[in-house]
Amino acid sequence: MAKYRVVLCGGGTGGHYYPVLSVAQRLAEEYETEFLYFTIAGRLDDERVEMDLPNVRKIPLKLKGLLRPIYNPKNIGIILEHLEQMRLVKEEISKFKPDFLFSSGGYVSFPVVLAAKKLDIPIFLHEQNALPGIANKRLAKYATKVFISFEESASRFGKYAYKTCLTGNPVRKVSMSREEIFNTLEFDPTKPFIVVMGGSQGSDFINEKMLQLYSSICDDDGYQFLHVTGKGSNMEDFRKYPFVRVFEYIPNIHEYMAKADLVISRGGATSVAEIMNYRRKAIIIPWSGAAENHQYYNAVSLEKVGLGYVILENAVTPELLLSRIRDSLRKKTVVVPYEKEPVELIVENLFREESR
Repeated sequence: MAKYRVVLCGGGTGGHYYPVLSVAQRLAEEYETEFLYFTIAGRLDDERVEMDLPNVRKIPLKLKGLLRPIYNPKNIGIILEHLEQMRLVKEEISKFKPDFLFSSGGYVSFPVVLAAKKLDIPIFLHEQNALPGIANKRLAKYATKVFISFEESASRFGKYAYKTCLTGNPVRKVSMSREEIFNTLEFDPTKPFIVVMGGSQGSDFINEKMLQLYSSICDDDGYQFLHVTGKGSNMEDFRKYPFVRVFEYIPNIHEYMAKADLVISRGGATSVAEIMNYRRKAIIIPWSGAAENHQYYNAVSLEKVGLGYVILENAVTPELLLSRIRDSLRKKTVVVPYEKEPVELIVENLFREESR
């Protein structure tokens, strides 16, 4: 069996971390692999990667993202921190002697990709959002290939659009049955099952609006909600409703999404990809503060294929939410055709380019 050494980066949130994890896990299944993962100290990737991935050595980087607007004077100090960290990254990559780098973008990718470029390491980028992030757009010039999740993303890479390859966004594997899910939650399998979440970090806005909705319906309405709040919420506010199961965080939330009748979520890249790949119906409430408003564009892409409704934050009311829930549950599920899974396409292209 061929042996490969792979540098990985892309973290902080589930949107960046889970696509990298999906690709790395597939590589580990098919090849003998060693991984070097540059994480963001204290964030999701830093906390989870050693539990999720075999044969990995992590190196936490103490980094911050650029402040908006980009011309904020404080960004000078942040850029200097990135340059300082790049020296460490370059030293570690040089010792590791990797075959290639796979990055899902985000600010952690700047020092890692630039260090790999200086060492002539092949670079592969993955863009999860319909509207590409600043990091991937700036770093595309150094990439061998840029994998994209939405067809409309290609033109946004300008003169480097020829490097793009449409693969979709890789998602985590599902192993639990609907019966197991309902038994775990002690739910009635004859009633609609709705997953509510605000992304990997939760959403105070969605929590507040859903509490208003819960107070307006009763157990006899027949809805059953699994609500993931994120850290810092008052769980007792939710527990008084017998038709709601509430958790701060569920590591395998994708298992529950894959068996839900409806998902209510933010428009993060991983959430949208999982909804699309699992063919779930959804109500998407894009976070208005997302960089470059990318969550809105992700949500619109989902709506275009007939899997979701988009509700902007300033339009959300309990009445509208309930109306959209009823409409969604009445709709037939749309089948989105995939010739191959995104992770399969990415791994195929990685080794097609490596063999040249």
